Amino acid sequence: MILFFDTSALMKLYAQEQHSDWTRRQVTSSSHCAVSQITWVEMCAALALKARTRQIHAADARAAMERLKVEWPIYTRLTLDPALLNTAGEFAIQFGLRAYDSVQLATARLAHQQLGGSMAMCCFDNQLNGAAEKLGIPLLGP
Repeated sequence: MILFFDTSALMKLYAQEQHSDWTRRQVTSSSHCAVSQITWVEMCAALALKARTRQIHAADARAAMERLKVEWPIYTRLTLDPALLNTAGEFAIQFGLRAYDSVQLATARLAHQQLGGSMAMCCFDNQLNGAAEKLGIPLLGP
């Protein structure tokens, strides 16, 4: 099974959160993991926010970022192009999603169209999951 991770799911691999252990188990049992290129920006911003708001220690955020830099090449990074961004804009309107969530959804849908039943989306955002479900994207969750 190929897993598509949005940022809410990928973060669980780099900061201890609810369902982190479950998410790690899914990664080890998957054939590989795919992410949108935009996930890099979201991960950097989210780790910085966690450090600023003292959800995690600054040293832990730095260590997580360093680990992400090392591991980033192992993820299948799905590129953004004008057609995908147009679709993301449509999804923002259709589902009332935030900008980057719309990009995540458009990327997940593209991956699903290309991979069919061998892909599932792992996401911990209820609104994004609801939109994915309406598009027929298989979801994987605890």
